[in-house]
Amino acid sequence: MRSLLSLLLGFSFLTGTAHAVKLKTPERPQLVKDALEQNKPLYYFGLGSNMSRKKLENRSSEGKIRLLRMEAAIVKDYRLAFNMRGFPPIEPGMGSLEPTDAKSKALVKYKHDECHGALVKLRPEDYERVMKTEGVGTNNAQAGYEEVVVTAIPYNRFRKPVQAIALRARSHVRLSSDPCPSQRYMNILTEGAEGLGLKQCYQDYLANHPVQEIPSFLRSVALYNLVWTLTLAYKLKVRFVSRLQSQLLFLVYVPSNANSFLKHVSNLVTLLFLLPGAVFGFVSFHIMKATGTLPPSLTRMMSFLNPE
Repeated sequence: MRSLLSLLLGFSFLTGTAHAVKLKTPERPQLVKDALEQNKPLYYFGLGSNMSRKKLENRSSEGKIRLLRMEAAIVKDYRLAFNMRGFPPIEPGMGSLEPTDAKSKALVKYKHDECHGALVKLRPEDYERVMKTEGVGTNNAQAGYEEVVVTAIPYNRFRKPVQAIALRARSHVRLSSDPCPSQRYMNILTEGAEGLGLKQCYQDYLANHPVQEIPSFLRSVALYNLVWTLTLAYKLKVRFVSRLQSQLLFLVYVPSNANSFLKHVSNLVTLLFLLPGAVFGFVSFHIMKATGTLPPSLTRMMSFLNPE
């Protein structure tokens, strides 16, 4: 059974296009190919949940990830973006490294054109295990992330800049404007940034970044709708529903730092979109629970996405 994270990432990939589009498997950078062929360590720049040592070490279902080195670093001319298509209103967007001169618009900009994060040195086999949890390097044409080579500058001024691999959202799941990330997701980032010892001004930027505010009832409706669409996509191979929903939801999506009236209208229309699927999801979830056929991944998903 696929991991919970893979399940959720896979769902975001399914909703990335309004109709079937033939995609090519991303070409891996030469830096990665050489490291794998020559069995040499390589550097990875983590900017989201992978800033947390504990989460990074334990994110693979194949065993603990061994970190050869982990330190704070900066990548110039890139920004932390939340423009990888998620599933509003619960998780509208997920983390990605985006060039500052790209067309994708930030919701709130950091004061400098740079991204702070974790510079991690990994053995090639451990690097591949990390990438596998992100859906990268698995010959999956629908993969949501692509590997990009960046120059990472360690905080330690006695350490030289190094070439590292970071992850950027691919075009078919890349939003033109950042939505608000969820509070759950931002908590992971702020905790990771604190543990890593990132500059206080960057920690303040993360702490003050707008998050998606969602009423409790709408959250429950969205969760049960997600049960329904995941069941359709993975069990019955019916994927047009999730794609259509995604397009409609982003059409009416309003970030939580917008006008209060617009937010209420958006929440109401979102509720109307999701309610029919939520009814089916609620019924199927509790039937599976009563009959002992509920997949553990769905149980974990409900607790994972519903911190309340």
